[in-house]
Amino acid sequence: MGNESSLKKELFPGEPVYGYRGAMLDVSRHFFGADAVRRLLDVMYRLRLNKFHWHFADDQGFRIALKDYPKLEEIAARRSFTDYGGFGKKEFRDNTPYAGVYTEEEVRGIVAYAAERGIEVIPELDMPGHLSAIIAAYPELSCSGEQIEVPGTFGVLENTLCIGNDNAMRFMDGLLHTLADLFSAKTFHLGFDEVLLTHLETCPKCQSKMRELGTDRVEDLKLYAKNFFRDSLKKRNIKAILYNDGMEETDASVICYHWDDRDKLREKTVQRINEGQQTIIANCGYFYMDYPYVWTPLKKSYQFNPVLEGVAKPENIIGVEAPLWTESVKSYSKLAFNTYYRLAALAEIGWFGEKRRPYDEFMKHLYENEAYFFGEKLNIPDHILNPDPSRCADMKNKWLMEDMDCEFNDAKKILPALPA
Repeated sequence: MGNESSLKKELFPGEPVYGYRGAMLDVSRHFFGADAVRRLLDVMYRLRLNKFHWHFADDQGFRIALKDYPKLEEIAARRSFTDYGGFGKKEFRDNTPYAGVYTEEEVRGIVAYAAERGIEVIPELDMPGHLSAIIAAYPELSCSGEQIEVPGTFGVLENTLCIGNDNAMRFMDGLLHTLADLFSAKTFHLGFDEVLLTHLETCPKCQSKMRELGTDRVEDLKLYAKNFFRDSLKKRNIKAILYNDGMEETDASVICYHWDDRDKLREKTVQRINEGQQTIIANCGYFYMDYPYVWTPLKKSYQFNPVLEGVAKPENIIGVEAPLWTESVKSYSKLAFNTYYRLAALAEIGWFGEKRRPYDEFMKHLYENEAYFFGEKLNIPDHILNPDPSRCADMKNKWLMEDMDCEFNDAKKILPALPA
């Protein structure tokens, strides 16, 4: 990697504006094996991205086979169908069973592979919502205790950890620390996004816990759980990250992950930043790599300023990240199409900040160097990366309502060199 290091310094001179320059891969909705993860890490290395956020657990599957938790592989890693409906508006159901896991040895190998390239792997165990797969394996963790199947539908589901059940909390804490050991984690993402409190409102154990906490607000149960797991990690000098919609109050010991940019949530993030909270900007309207280019053109992503309006203390913005959620990404070919150029844009933002080159110069630079960055030339033309606005409305509607592969399938007709 000696020659590569010299070239990297030439392409990214000086010191970066942001110390945290990350990419996230969701492997719960669709699984990408160890070779694919290493391939993505190679792209990150050449782009001088240094944080790999690994989202391996969600409602639709838990993707690590843990010796101490055999049901996670036997049950949580498998679903019987997948509904590819556009956010539930239409049903396109595939009844083919779906499964996939990494072994503990593969995880350790990937963590070591990343470390050799200066990349920290940040694991995520999203909770107390987004736990359906784990609850399918261990139903006693939920408020009802009822057996469920691993869902094949996407979206925000009601299955939630029973926060009032001390045994369930201890179970999740044990799982959290097993994973922290496996990853040798210095930073751990705890999720806490999109938590539906429906079951907690009627659960006797949760109501009892609320009385114990001296509150009649079910939202305080989520706050209790957040502090419980945050403090558990803190005892091991592991820093917690939380999604911005899951943070009820400013907590300087937790890193805020700003993805949800709705007005009140944005205002709250700005307030946190100005009060001293370290924050990662992963604004969904600019950095979500699962969105088609008709929704988020490359130029729009590239021109985004991570310093949100109203921020008075930009030094508390520690970095930027581009997430890839994989409800609609089933192949490495589509992964490369959706992410490679966007990761290059994020790398420029993360390294150069406001001093990054104009967009046209960036694209010229990218086309000249993409064989190095990506290991191959994709040659995706500008009319795909930045579609004519006149066709965007129809394509957006088709992507949402009918076929989430429609843009990718059109692009493949003129891009035969997309990686397999």
